[in-house]
Amino acid sequence: MRLQFYTKPDCPLCDEAKVVVQSIGAKISFVTIEEIDITKNLGLFTKYKHLIPVLELDGQQLFVHRATYWKLVWQLRWHWFRKFLAKFAS
Repeated sequence: MRLQFYTKPDCPLCDEAKVVVQSIGAKISFVTIEEIDITKNLGLFTKYKHLIPVLELDGQQLFVHRATYWKLVWQLRWHWFRKFLAKFAS
């Protein structure tokens, strides 16, 4: 699974979320984290400038503004479990 972390420099909320995201990335092996600086892309800046930090999983927004460790862990594991069950359903 790929977690997109939209952020920008000099953003205190982004710094807080980065700690959560990095700790999860170190503990959950089935997640890859892509940190995206919105100031390097005008389209992303326009879309996310008032929302950051934003965490998305496979294009689905999980968190805006604040991310909590346990809620994010729960969402990642739930997403993985649903994908796992979908393999057997088809």
